[in-house]
Amino acid sequence: MDIQKQPGSNGRGNVKRMMTISVVVIFTACCVILFYFGVERYQGLGEGWSKFMSVLQSIIIGFGLAFLMNPIMEFFERHMYPFFAKHCKAEENAKKTTRMLTSLIALVIVVGIIVLFFVAIIPQLYQTIHYLVTHINEQIDGVLDWANQITGGRYEKNIMSAKGSNLDKAIDKGVKWLENYIDVSTKDVISVAVTGALGVGRLLVNCIIGIIVSVYVLCSKETFKGQAKKLIYGIFRADQANVILEIGRKTRDIFYGFIIGKIIDSAIIGVICYVCMLIFKMPYPLLVSIIIGVTNIIPVFGPYIGALPTVIIIFLTEPMQGIYFLIFIIVLQQIDGNIIGPKILGDSTGLSSFWVVVAIVVGGGLFGFAGMLFGVPTMALIYYLVGRFSKHMLRKRDLPEETADYINMERVNEADHTLVEHTKEYEEESHVKVNVFFKKKKKQSSEKEDTKE
Repeated sequence: MDIQKQPGSNGRGNVKRMMTISVVVIFTACCVILFYFGVERYQGLGEGWSKFMSVLQSIIIGFGLAFLMNPIMEFFERHMYPFFAKHCKAEENAKKTTRMLTSLIALVIVVGIIVLFFVAIIPQLYQTIHYLVTHINEQIDGVLDWANQITGGRYEKNIMSAKGSNLDKAIDKGVKWLENYIDVSTKDVISVAVTGALGVGRLLVNCIIGIIVSVYVLCSKETFKGQAKKLIYGIFRADQANVILEIGRKTRDIFYGFIIGKIIDSAIIGVICYVCMLIFKMPYPLLVSIIIGVTNIIPVFGPYIGALPTVIIIFLTEPMQGIYFLIFIIVLQQIDGNIIGPKILGDSTGLSSFWVVVAIVVGGGLFGFAGMLFGVPTMALIYYLVGRFSKHMLRKRDLPEETADYINMERVNEADHTLVEHTKEYEEESHVKVNVFFKKKKKQSSEKEDTKE
């Protein structure tokens, strides 16, 4: 009986092996075809992706709002649930009432902050730009007078000649030059205006839908979590599903720790900047503080991006105040980078400065401002996954998992899987072996040449 079963079992094993190979080959072929199609039809693929993202815009806005609202909702829920638990007959009713009320409170707070932000910045931005445009000649003349005073009149002749030039005529010449090269008819202008108005209207509608979606997401987040876990454990083995859930929790911790922490950090920097500008009586305190706070969300490069336009704006109005503001921003960013930021963010990403810069450059180049913001936590997640995979593979080979153990290693002892440290004796021995090898190669080549002759 055992002899008769053996061929059958081998046959089933071969069939299973062939089926696995076939699935891998078909999957690989499909990936190659999709890659070729994406490269060959990149323009169509990009348009399709843009269309797909525009359709999902309201859902994305809803999940983004829910992401920001969740910590606020959980804070109020912890303090309000005991009250409703006492006054509601059923525990389920208390939970539903608390969740609905706290989600609405979180929605009002987040949307209120966003609305106040735009209400505060748009009029200030319009007034500043309007003032700078209408008084640009006076602003430049004031800067030139200040430069003449600082230099003690050494370059007065050159400065006065620059002061006498009419900037309005230069701007008019630039506009006429553009009109000669760009032919824009009235029909095109109307078409652009209508398209822009429709885009704004569509965005407003998607924002309203996104607000509704965010409330539904928060009210049913436990149900969504349960459904996702059920699906994961239904598809994967228990050990694989456990790893997937662990990675999901790590992803949540990384993104929450970085983005929410960065928003709080930037808000603190904006408030400090506003208060200090009021104390030192610098111009445009609200506008400048908002720009500094918003750009501070971008790691590493954000402070410099925000400082450049704000220093120019203040310098054109009051040159000495512009220089003082530049010094103030440098000091503020040092305080943020060494004291405030580490206190709030801690080590939420676990990335070195090199990988942070790589994440910002690559993310910004591919996805603009959003890429610069989400690039760092995404790179932190990739870094975590690669580190976890490498540790798993090293564990299978009975090798140490810590990076410090590999810094000064020379090789791995194949007999007992231990790391051999790099020593000077080993380096000299290797150097001798390399020299002997090259001498042998040189001798062999000379012998070949002699035989040819």
